[in-house]
Amino acid sequence: MKKKPRKKSLDVIKIISDESGNLLIIKDNKVRLKLTLKLKSEAKGRQLGVINLERKVFEVKRNRTKHLFRKNQSYGFNHKLLDEAKLFDNIRLKDEIQEWLIPKNYILENGSFLHFKNNGGFERQIFIELDKIRDFARPTKI
Repeated sequence: MKKKPRKKSLDVIKIISDESGNLLIIKDNKVRLKLTLKLKSEAKGRQLGVINLERKVFEVKRNRTKHLFRKNQSYGFNHKLLDEAKLFDNIRLKDEIQEWLIPKNYILENGSFLHFKNNGGFERQIFIELDKIRDFARPTKI
């Protein structure tokens, strides 16, 4: 009988709270950092993505149906995370249609803040429109 492969354990290395009481939980497996957002208003956390420490890239997967802000065709990012990040310089954003490799500073300089009633329970987010990141698109793999 074959043994099931064991998952590498992730050690929580840091928990950061924002002014609204939301938590950013960072787990480390020595190769990548897994980032999870635990909203004050929700029982379950949401995975934000992983930081590839060797490449200094924050890897994010999105689903257009669930995550694309339709009003201006944009994706949102945790502003505090991007603004204070020291472990990554680029964001590898991937959805079911396209993949982009975007400099973190480009989003901070060209993104916009959208204000939701009562912030929608979410942390402060900066949004970048798909039209603005067109030049950062990567060839799709077949």
